[in-house]
Amino acid sequence: MARRILVGLLVLGLVSIAGYTRATLDRMAPESSTGELLYLPDGQHLKFLSLGHEMLLADMIYLWAIQYYSNYEREQRHRWVEHVFGNVITELDPRFVDAYWLGALILVLEVGDVEAGVGLLEKGASRNPDSWVLPYLAAWECYHAKRYEQAAAYFERASTKPGAPTAVRRMRAGLTAKSGDHRDALAMWRSIQEDPASDALSVKIATRKVRELQTRVDVQLLQDTVERFRIDNGRWPANLEELVRRSYLGQLPLDPDENAYLYDTRTGRISSPTGLVLGGS
Repeated sequence: MARRILVGLLVLGLVSIAGYTRATLDRMAPESSTGELLYLPDGQHLKFLSLGHEMLLADMIYLWAIQYYSNYEREQRHRWVEHVFGNVITELDPRFVDAYWLGALILVLEVGDVEAGVGLLEKGASRNPDSWVLPYLAAWECYHAKRYEQAAAYFERASTKPGAPTAVRRMRAGLTAKSGDHRDALAMWRSIQEDPASDALSVKIATRKVRELQTRVDVQLLQDTVERFRIDNGRWPANLEELVRRSYLGQLPLDPDENAYLYDTRTGRISSPTGLVLGGS
C-alpha cells in the first residue's frame, strides 16, 4: 500500500514538473505562439522511477491519455501521440495490448499517419507474439490504405495465432484473391471449407468462394493455353480438345457443375457455361 502511495506521489510530482516546465516555456515562447507542450520522459526512464510499479504507472498514463485525447479542442493535440503510446506507455508495459491499438487508432484516423499506426501495431505484435488482435488490426489498416498484399500477409499472421477465429482466415483468403493470387486464395478457401472446426457460416461462404475461384482459375488456365497455342501455331485451336491432342494440356478441366467450358473459335475467348466468369475478367 505504501509503495502504491509512493507511486501516486511520483506521478503527481511528474505532473507538477511538467506543468512548471510548460509555464516556463510559455513565458519564453513568442506571444504569437498558441501551441501546446505535451512531453513525457520515455518509458525506460519512468520505469526506473516507478520503483517496480511500471504496469501501474502505465495504466495511469493510459487513462490520462484517453482523457487528454478525447478533448478535441486542444491545439496540436496529436503532436506527441506516437511518443506517448509508443515510447512511454508500451515501454512501461510491453504487454499492454490495448495501448497499441488505441494509439494506432488515433494515429491512423485522426493524425492520418498510416505508417506510424501500422508501425505501432507491428511493435505490439512482435512483443505479444500470441496475440491475433494486433496483426488483425494492422491488416485492416493496410486494407483501408489499399495495400492488399500487405494486408493479406497480416491476416495470415493473425490466422496462425492461438484463438484466432475462422473469420480471420476468411479475410486472409479474401485479400489474397483481391491481390490477384486466385490459386493461393482457392487453396485457402478449400482449407476453410474442409476444416471440421469451421463454423457453418464459414463453410457456406467458403463453398461459394471455392466455386467462384475454381472457375476463375480454370478459365485463366484455358485462356493462357489457347493464347500460347496461337503464338506457336499462328491460329486458334480448332477446339479445346486439340489442346490435349497436341499435349498443351493433360486434360480439360470441367466447371464446378462438371460442364465443359465454352470456347469461341473466332476470338479464342473462354467462358463459363454458368455465366460466372468470362475469359480475361
